[in-house]
Amino acid sequence: MNRSGPSGFRLAVVVLVALVVVLAGLGVSVGVVAAVAVGVRAAANQLTSAPPTRAARSGTVTEAMEILTGKVQRERHIVTRYGQGYGPMYTNAFWSVHVGDTVVVRITSYDDGAAPLTGAQTMFDRVEGTLGGTETVDGRPVQAVPNDEVAHTFTVVGLGLNLPIPAAPSGGSVTVVARFVAQRAGSFVWQCYAPCGSGPNLMGGPMATMGWMEGKVQVLP
Repeated sequence: MNRSGPSGFRLAVVVLVALVVVLAGLGVSVGVVAAVAVGVRAAANQLTSAPPTRAARSGTVTEAMEILTGKVQRERHIVTRYGQGYGPMYTNAFWSVHVGDTVVVRITSYDDGAAPLTGAQTMFDRVEGTLGGTETVDGRPVQAVPNDEVAHTFTVVGLGLNLPIPAAPSGGSVTVVARFVAQRAGSFVWQCYAPCGSGPNLMGGPMATMGWMEGKVQVLP
């Protein structure tokens, strides 16, 4: 039976995305996770370049997120969750949009510590899947963030989307803004791929905990 059509392709993407999440959760080496992510990104790029599954909506939706360090969490009296202490944490970790929406993602980070990428993981220092292939960093359009300046990423492998987040200036913040079009329905896991967690490869702890450095984007029909 020919399985090269859309249904077979979607199945391949789902399997690859699931494998990335499982490997990261088990603390498999960063290199292995990144290698799997390469395949996912290639598949997702093909899929997201196709026409939307329904007529595009004219609406624009803004999703604002923050990356809070332990210091900021304590200042805001945020209660420790998930048993992870005061590791870095995204706010607004779960949000939903509709197919055809133009989504504005605005991420303000207070983390002034870099988490340089290594090996195959360096692919995540480049902007992927956005309108125009760029993001803005404090209003300045960029196509990538220098590897040694990367602090975090906002990566949705199932949508072919990657936003590198640079380290903030000491005691300050940095804001990244990007736009993309949600082109297919589904529930997609996002994750930070900069090694800033715990464990031997720094991909454990908050990195593998929903509501901290990973969450979900729901794209509704």
